[in-house]
Formats: sequence, structure tokens, C-alpha cells
Amino acid sequence: MDSVSANRKRGTQKKWTLATLFIALVFVMVIFEETTAPPDVSASIHVSGSAAFSAPPNFHEITKRVTVVKNLSYHDSPNSLLDIYYPKEAVDSMPVILWIHGGGYVGGSKESRQDYAMSLANAGYVVANIDYSLAPTALYPGPVVQANEALAYMKIHASQYGGDMERVFIGGDSAGAQISSQIAALISNVELANNMAIQPAISSNQLQGALLLCGIYNMDTLRTTAFPNIDFFLTAYTGAEPFESFAKIDELSTVQHISSDFPPVFITAGDADPFVSQSIELVDVLQAYDVQVASVFFKGTQKNLKHEYQYDLYTDDARETLKKTLDFLAVYSK
Repeated sequence: MDSVSANRKRGTQKKWTLATLFIALVFVMVIFEETTAPPDVSASIHVSGSAAFSAPPNFHEITKRVTVVKNLSYHDSPNSLLDIYYPKEAVDSMPVILWIHGGGYVGGSKESRQDYAMSLANAGYVVANIDYSLAPTALYPGPVVQANEALAYMKIHASQYGGDMERVFIGGDSAGAQISSQIAALISNVELANNMAIQPAISSNQLQGALLLCGIYNMDTLRTTAFPNIDFFLTAYTGAEPFESFAKIDELSTVQHISSDFPPVFITAGDADPFVSQSIELVDVLQAYDVQVASVFFKGTQKNLKHEYQYDLYTDDARETLKKTLDFLAVYSK
């Protein structure tokens, strides 16, 4: 074989190796994320799994009380579908929650968040649970733009389901929490919106709060969390390697865009979550700007609550955090 043919062969093999690695990582991550925990209501100190998804014990009753509307198209961009959940017997208009799933920007879906989002709706909220285009096919700021388009869609259609767009909350988990926090910053910080050339779909007066679960908020310190495959996820999302070299990386650091107009925040992370330091950093900045914060951390408890612990709703800790989330919503939706 001549040297040219050999080089071509090696190049082809390298491409196939990279493609195979990417597919394998996504597959492992999705399987890891979609794991359903067994119905074990024993003390949560024994719960060590990451991203375990299980419905609350009363979910059968929730399904009777909540209407589910599936796969509404909120925009013409790829993967722009949302589900809406709302109580069947609501009397007055209800606050609206936009929910943005996590998955390292490369995976995840609204389907795995449905049980949790329906639990929120059961408490008297209209919940729009969205999908968005995934990296590396879609790069930053695609999901941010799509989330804003979802808000624009709800601005037109929320009233059909009893939703009040004058009382809006934005929430998400993991990568979805980062996107949610960035949307909240866009709405409350004119300079950021101008720099990103995005016109927020709603005003800061309409945005009542942000629900941020196990997220990332500072790209400068993200690497120090040692979260598994963090380089892979952020490189896939930004298209830059290392991700810190991305020209607009500071836009993703919510800690740099907080102002006194940022909405009240509910924030949580488990004591064994590598991202807990990111949440604590954000809390410190929010408090420096006198933004109202309700936080749930577990420092010193030795519960070993890992990334996305809040979705394992068969455990006491996840249910208690959900209760505190609903308490936060009740306070700021009046």
C-alpha cells in the first residue's frame, strides 16, 4: 500500500474512532440518566445513584388530576416540541413554569422530566416542558434561542390552558439549569440581551422566579468540579476545544450577568454532586446583589446525594426538596 493510501486509511479510521466514541458517550450518558430507581423509601443516606428517575408514591393520583397535552410545535427549528401539563380542576388563572431538561447539552429529553413536571402542575401551575436541539448538531446559543421562542409561544397560547403569563417561572436541571439561568439573565439584564442580539419574549416584570437544580453557572471554575466528561459536553455545545477558548464563553457564566433585577431563585444540589460548588458560587453572587434566594444544600449531612438527586421522588430528600420548591413558588407567584 502506498503512503497516500495508508494516510487516507488512517484518517478514515480516526474519523470512525471519534464518531464511535461520541455515539458511545451519548449512549452511556442517556442510559445513565434514564435509570429508574427502585421504590425504596428507606433513609436517603443509602441512595448513591446519580440521576435516578422515579415518580412520587402518589403519582397514580396525580395522573388523574393533571391533563397532559403532548408534542406541541413551538417553533420551526429542529426538535422544537413542548408538552403542557395543567390541573383539570383549576379555578383561577395559574402561574406558568417553563421547564428545560438537562443532559449535558447532548442528550436528555422532556419525556424523562414528565413525572416531575406533572408533580409541579398538580400544585396549581401550567407547566411547559420543552425539548430543544442537541449538540453537537446544534451549537450554542441554539437552546437559549429556542427557550426564548418557547416563552413567545406560551405568551400566545398559555391562556388556553389557564396560564397567566404575567406570572412566569423558568426552571431546569443540570445543563437545563444553566440555560434557564441564562434566560433569566437575558430577561433581567439588557446588556446581555443586546450582546446576544436576542429580544426577550417576556419582560422582567413577568418573570417571578427561577428554579435551578444541580446546574453550572461559572465557566471559569467549571473545570475544577472534575465532573465526568465535562470537556466533552462543553466542547460539543460550544464547538471549541478547550471550551474555555470559545469566544463567547463568558455569556454562559451566569455569575457574570447578575443584577439587582435578577428574579428570586430556588437553587439546590446534592452534597455529593460535583456541581454543588457552582450553586454555592451563584448564591454568593445573588446575595451580593440582594436577590432573594431559597437554597437546599446538604453540607455535612453525609447523605451522599449525587447529581440530579431531586428526580428520585421515591426518596424522602427528593420529596422534601419538591415541597420546598412548591413553597417557593407559592410565595413568589402571588
